[in-house]
Amino acid sequence: MPTVPTRARPVRGELAALLVALLVVAGCTSGGSSDAAAPEAGGAGAFPVRIDHAYGSTEIPAEPQRVVTLGLSDQDPLLALGVRPIAVSEWYGDYPHATWPWAQDELGDARPVVLNGGVRNEEAPPLEEIAALDPDLILSLYNGTTEQQYEQLSAIAPTVVPDDGFSDFTITWQEATRATGEALGREEEALDLVAATEQKFTEAAGQHPEFAGKRAVVAERFEPGSSVVRSGNDIRALFFTQLGFESPTEIAGIRPDQYGEIKVSDELMGELSRDLLVWNIGSSPELRSEIENNPLYPTLPVAQQGRVLWVEDPVVSGAFSWGTILSLDYALEQLVPQIAETVG
Repeated sequence: MPTVPTRARPVRGELAALLVALLVVAGCTSGGSSDAAAPEAGGAGAFPVRIDHAYGSTEIPAEPQRVVTLGLSDQDPLLALGVRPIAVSEWYGDYPHATWPWAQDELGDARPVVLNGGVRNEEAPPLEEIAALDPDLILSLYNGTTEQQYEQLSAIAPTVVPDDGFSDFTITWQEATRATGEALGREEEALDLVAATEQKFTEAAGQHPEFAGKRAVVAERFEPGSSVVRSGNDIRALFFTQLGFESPTEIAGIRPDQYGEIKVSDELMGELSRDLLVWNIGSSPELRSEIENNPLYPTLPVAQQGRVLWVEDPVVSGAFSWGTILSLDYALEQLVPQIAETVG
C-alpha cells in the first residue's frame, strides 16, 4: 500500500435511518469480537471530559475502556499511554494487527480488529463494523474525517477529531499525542511524553550543529514522471526541521497544497538540489534505479557531491513516515547517524 493516505471526500447518499440502525446494532451487541483487546488504562483524570475540535465539542462521560482508532497512525499515541485499542485502521506494511515493530511491545498480547479487513475506504468508514464493537471512544486524528462522517461516528460513540488547524492528515505528532491524552483524561501524562521526545530532538540537534540552517528536501515518488516533496506540517518535513534543517516552502514557484505536498515534475528535478536530498523509498526500494536513471538526476549538484540520503529500509522508512510518539525514537536512532554522514 502507498505511504500516503487517500484523500478523504464527503460521503454522499447516507440516510438518517442508517444512524438509527447503527445505534440498534450497538445496543444489541455483546461487546464485539472475542479478539478485541482490553485496554490497560490507568491514572485517568476527572470525567466527564469535554474536548473542543473542528466540528464542535465532544463530551466523554467516563474513562474510555473500548477505544477504536480510525486515523492512519492513531493507535501509536494510544498505546504509548498504555491503552490497547479494540480496533485499528490499516495504513501499510501488512503487520499483524496493523502494528509495526516499534509498537509491538506496547500492544503485548492484545489482538485488535483491523477494520474493514485491512482495506481503507476514506469515503465510507465501516460504520456497522464499528458499531458492532460497542466502543466508548473513537479517535480519528491522523485522518481526513468530514463533518458528515463525524456525525455518523458520533451516533455510535464519542468521537474526537482534530482542531481546524490540524485537519486532513496535517496533525503533528505532538498534537495527536496531546489530544489522545486529553480524551483519556491524562493530558499531563501525554504532554510529558511529548516533552521527552522533543528533548531527544533537541539533544540530537545539539550534537550536530552542522544541521542548523541546512536546506533539506524530503522527496517521494508515487507515479512515473513526478516526485512529491514534503513541507509544512507534514511529519516527514517536521522531522528535519526539528533537527535544525530548513524545509522548502516552495519548489520552482510551486507552493504546497493543503496537505503540505509539492508535486514536482521530472523536468524540474534539478530544483530538488539543496544541501540535503532525502529519498524516502522504503515502501518501494526499486524506485532508486528509476530515479538514478533519470537523465537529469546525475546533473544535480546534490547528487554529484554525495549529499543524497536513501531511506530504503522498510522499517526505518516506516518509522520516519509514521512520525508518532512511538516510532520517532527508532527513526532518530537509525537516521541521525546517516544524516550526519551524508551532510558531512
